[in-house]
Amino acid sequence: MPQAATILRVISVIICSIDDSRYEAVLAHYRRVFGPHPHEFVRIADARSLAEGYNRGIDRARGDTLVFSHDDVEPLCDDLGDRLLRYLGDHDLLGLAGTTKLIGPKWVNAGPPYLVGQIAQVNRSAGGWDVCIWGTPQPCVGGIQAMDGVFLCVKRELARSLRFDQTTFDGFHLYDLDFTFRAYLAGARLAVCCDLAFIHASMGEFGTSAWTRYAQAFVRKHQAALPPTPMREWTAAGVRVHTREQLLEVMTPLWWGSSRGVRTKVC
Repeated sequence: MPQAATILRVISVIICSIDDSRYEAVLAHYRRVFGPHPHEFVRIADARSLAEGYNRGIDRARGDTLVFSHDDVEPLCDDLGDRLLRYLGDHDLLGLAGTTKLIGPKWVNAGPPYLVGQIAQVNRSAGGWDVCIWGTPQPCVGGIQAMDGVFLCVKRELARSLRFDQTTFDGFHLYDLDFTFRAYLAGARLAVCCDLAFIHASMGEFGTSAWTRYAQAFVRKHQAALPPTPMREWTAAGVRVHTREQLLEVMTPLWWGSSRGVRTKVC
């Protein structure tokens, strides 16, 4: 397939989604927070795996900044495009949560104090949202080795050179850990953006037979690069909130100096 011509300063949002209603909902969320900032959407509706789908998205995308996003997220900051481009001035690959020390097939395996980031998750049984906070010492934390794949933002040239390993990870697990860890090993500058404030409508699936198979494949592939560190018990600060105002208050720490750019009211 011929490579698409790059459009400078355009952000290409690549989403694998087979659900029309979920796709339209996530598009509406991104359109709201990008506003007039130049952007495009690349939908892969028939991905055989997330790695395979994202690779097709890389080939189709025209922007010089690529976003890989799940189809069930909601970003809350109004100036998302400006923040991403600002942080990409000093980094090559951005995410919402990750670790400064990867020791196993879960990015949380090293435990504190290596974990960074925060994500709000919809609590369907109790209502409201559960905010998982692993660490938010400052708006943007560099020195990251691996990140969660719910939302990733990367410079186009890095994505094109690295690509996702669709041979090893031909399902829907560990594609993100492999991609971000390989980027780190290649010398890319990874960072977790703690001030982007995202809601994720679903929890990750760990411990299933499929997840275990890909976890074993990840360890086989990267064993030489993983330190011989025992797995740790890990935890995140959990805060349950029931209104949007409470959600934004929790996800915008006062010590960052200002909540400017984060929605004070979300419809």
